[in-house]
Amino acid sequence: MDGDGPPPAAPAPSVASVLGDDDLFREILLFLGFPNLLVRAALVSKRWLLHASDPVFLRRFRERNPPRLLGFYAGYPGRYQFVPLPQPRELVALSRRPASPCDGAFARGAERLIHCRNGRLLTAFRSRWRQLRGGRFKHYLLAPLLAGEAPTVLPPAPPPTHERAQARFTQMFLPEDGARDGITLVHLLMVSRKVYAEIYALGSGGWGVPGTAVIEVEHPHGTTFLEELLPPVHGKVFMVRTSGYILGLDLATSTFFTLELPVGVRRSYLLSCADDSGLYLVSAAGFQLSVWLNGMTGAGHGAAGWLLVDTFSIREGCTRFADQNQTLMPQDGDFLRVAAVGDNAEFVFLDYATYGVVLYVHLRSRVVEKVYEQAPYDHGNVHIGRIHISPFMMMWPPVFPALNRGHDKEQLSQHV
Repeated sequence: MDGDGPPPAAPAPSVASVLGDDDLFREILLFLGFPNLLVRAALVSKRWLLHASDPVFLRRFRERNPPRLLGFYAGYPGRYQFVPLPQPRELVALSRRPASPCDGAFARGAERLIHCRNGRLLTAFRSRWRQLRGGRFKHYLLAPLLAGEAPTVLPPAPPPTHERAQARFTQMFLPEDGARDGITLVHLLMVSRKVYAEIYALGSGGWGVPGTAVIEVEHPHGTTFLEELLPPVHGKVFMVRTSGYILGLDLATSTFFTLELPVGVRRSYLLSCADDSGLYLVSAAGFQLSVWLNGMTGAGHGAAGWLLVDTFSIREGCTRFADQNQTLMPQDGDFLRVAAVGDNAEFVFLDYATYGVVLYVHLRSRVVEKVYEQAPYDHGNVHIGRIHISPFMMMWPPVFPALNRGHDKEQLSQHV
């Protein structure tokens, strides 16, 4: 009867009308959560691909869904293994792929993992025959997350041109922007009290002509001029030293500069990029972790340019592991080495060499986890020593399928 019942419900909008609304469709894509799912969605049609790969949309997607840490490579020259970290079910299969180099290139004798960034690896390989004859390394670029992507052999790295150096240090780096091209090679050479740098950039024509820089540095007797050469941060590489300051090298201008350390920091620290042009420094003193921020503007190169943004102790977390394993008993004199730091100081890996243990600390939540325990030698309970840690992040930006033009329609070439 008229007026006796509720009015009929309005018909639900069809799926086609929802997905046909570009603005609404982009909002739906944001909820996919992970870049690999975004790539799968792009395979549906050209329209979906254009929306998913739009630079403005990708910026929003990254802000909402930052690239995840899938795991890390642990080991030392000649022996590496990939250690996956717990992942949601959507990433479980993907998180197994980074183990493939350990079963392939590393297992065949790749002696060094040079650099790991943005889902890609730089490795150095030298066969046993080449080792016996003193042959040079071959360098390879690998992308374990890209199915079917073959390793790329890089052109031979040019040797340093300065022949009278008392000490030499060479490192190769992947580009900061996540691109495939733009690998950088840096030679550092110590001659008397001067440090020389030779900078090469790998392009389509090879390594090209090097940029050069020179600086005279304080070099106290009995110290090394360089402890470690850190990967580029905002276009600059930084050299860890034990003389109270960091030596920086601007890759674009081929110029050196110095950056004083925060007061009280002398060893066990690493840098990571901050938003804009800033730097984070994460240091460990015993069980105390400290996070510093330097905006790198104006007088930021002095010690006063550092702002202490957080400091806390992880001793309680280490004691918890000791309760589970009586072989791990934290002592006041124990030394924890900062082995790796994530971008924006999101996380840190600590090498607890006393017990051959690697700790993972999420710096925002202060959660401490034991994620790796180094195997002792076969004969005796002696650990190998300093362990190399290379965090492995999801690739960003995602590598989308290519558009192939057919005779009568456009098709998507699947590449996931």
